[in-house]
Amino acid sequence: MNHFWTNESELPDNVGFELFSAVHIRMILVILVAVIGMAVLYRKQEKIRKPMLLTIAFLIPGLEAFKIGFLWTSGHMSIGYLPMHLCSLSIYLYPLYVVLKQGKAREIIGEFCCQMLLPAGISAILFPNWIMYPLLSYMSLNSFIWHALQILLPICLLTTGEAFPRIRTIWRSLVLLLIFSIPVWLFDRLTGCNYWFLMRPISGTPLQVIYQWFGQRGYLIGLFLLAAGMMFATQGIIAATRNIRISG
Repeated sequence: MNHFWTNESELPDNVGFELFSAVHIRMILVILVAVIGMAVLYRKQEKIRKPMLLTIAFLIPGLEAFKIGFLWTSGHMSIGYLPMHLCSLSIYLYPLYVVLKQGKAREIIGEFCCQMLLPAGISAILFPNWIMYPLLSYMSLNSFIWHALQILLPICLLTTGEAFPRIRTIWRSLVLLLIFSIPVWLFDRLTGCNYWFLMRPISGTPLQVIYQWFGQRGYLIGLFLLAAGMMFATQGIIAATRNIRISG
């Protein structure tokens, strides 16, 4: 079997990796060290900030386009690989953020990136839904690198104060989340897909607990409450560490 990439339906059993296995934990630690190192560099070297933001913001959609092109040319592209996940919002919002001039729109996008896309990216790395792939396969490595970049950009913005999310404006991120979720929910209903995991949870993740608590009818309400809780928790951490300066 080709371990550079593979289609999920063609995978034999037991070729992937388990959540919080030794290899998964090592990958988390590698990402942690890399993100901290890049954030320190971003904070200390003002002259590289703009180029670095541009690189991150456009590398994310670039990696996604390469993946789609690779799957398409190899005959493995399907409706399940469209850039419509919650984390996929970084494909559209990060480039928009870096090209916009200072103003209300940029401020609101920056808040959403920090309050929602940052914890969403961290959650994806902790509870990846690509564990069916071998850790060193293209699909797995691409996903880890992609989500590492997703969390790197808002962390960089937070270290310098370029993004300054506040608890009193968190409602704006919640409204954006609802607006973005409506077309995804409709698409899932029409196609049978499970983008944003709106139709069903992933086994072994907190989403499964939400499903068990709220049941099928209340699952979406539970998801929104979970997302809101993540936002408030993230904002609390941001507020508590706002005056901490990265040194090194």
